[in-house]
Amino acid sequence: MSAWWRQLSLRAKLALSHTLAFVLLAPGLFLLGIAVGMVRVNPHGDGLLGLAVAWAIATLFFLIVSYRLAARALKPLAEMARHLRQLSVKSAKVDLPAANPRDELAQVSAAVDQTLQQLAEAFAQLDRLTANVSHELRTPLTAMRAVGEVALRERNPAVLHDAVSSMLEEIRRMNQLLERLLLLTRPGGEEMPLKLEAGLVRPALLEVSDSFGLVAEERQQRLEVDCAEHLLAVFDPALLRLALMNLVQNAIRYSPPAKSIRLRGRAAGQEILVEVADEGPGIAPEHQQKVFERFYRVDPARSRAEGGVGLGLAIVKWAVERMGGVVELQSEVGRGSTFRLRLRPVAA
Repeated sequence: MSAWWRQLSLRAKLALSHTLAFVLLAPGLFLLGIAVGMVRVNPHGDGLLGLAVAWAIATLFFLIVSYRLAARALKPLAEMARHLRQLSVKSAKVDLPAANPRDELAQVSAAVDQTLQQLAEAFAQLDRLTANVSHELRTPLTAMRAVGEVALRERNPAVLHDAVSSMLEEIRRMNQLLERLLLLTRPGGEEMPLKLEAGLVRPALLEVSDSFGLVAEERQQRLEVDCAEHLLAVFDPALLRLALMNLVQNAIRYSPPAKSIRLRGRAAGQEILVEVADEGPGIAPEHQQKVFERFYRVDPARSRAEGGVGLGLAIVKWAVERMGGVVELQSEVGRGSTFRLRLRPVAA
């Protein structure tokens, strides 16, 4: 295939094919007219056979040229189909042949490349999710088995009691993990019903603060609420409570004793900002974008010891985005973190 032909767009190739078809068809029609005239003048003329042969040859030539032009024009599609047959569940990465950027087929190729990239990322996330879930479920099961075997060997009621208590705690963690996974992996049609409405922000903050008040006191921490009485925003009460509870739970878990955890609400231009700020260890810049991923932990050993499974912030992100908002993180190592929810204000 010549270079100039490859540089033509599909539209230009089809136009050229039609033009050549007309150029080849015109002489055939001319010969057919001559043949018809000769038959009328001399029905038994010897020239009729020659014209018929000429017509047949011209028609055959026209078909061959048209077929080759169409094959050249559609060859990129055939190449694309051949490469797409290499797709599999284990590998969604396929290098499609480079297309003429001015060709309409290049748009199809770019769209397919983008779709394949998204599929590859989805498969990679699925692999990571499967590995993480397997690990998170295997750990408590292994612990329960070890505790149970020790209790059976000891045959001591006190040891059995402690073993059962330990097993129940591991079961509670497994149930929490499964509930959070089901929440994050529901199909689109089975998502938690969305009930966006105008509501006061301060009561939502006070409700979450009251829920964790005793837990914070046990760790000698203070929960402080700073929000105007009449601050309004558009949110789903259940989703906002879910997001705030996960943020406050994390703040209590990682903040040292005798520190404050502040729940704030304020208006900022065309947005309502709801913040949970702590005085904990902070999060390094290289981790700040990743903490919202499922099962991601800044310190895996410490998080697991504290009972975390790495899904809390993923749930926060999911809940806020379901309400049409955005979640942000502002953090400095050694000086604490502020998680900021950007919600819509009530239309005037």
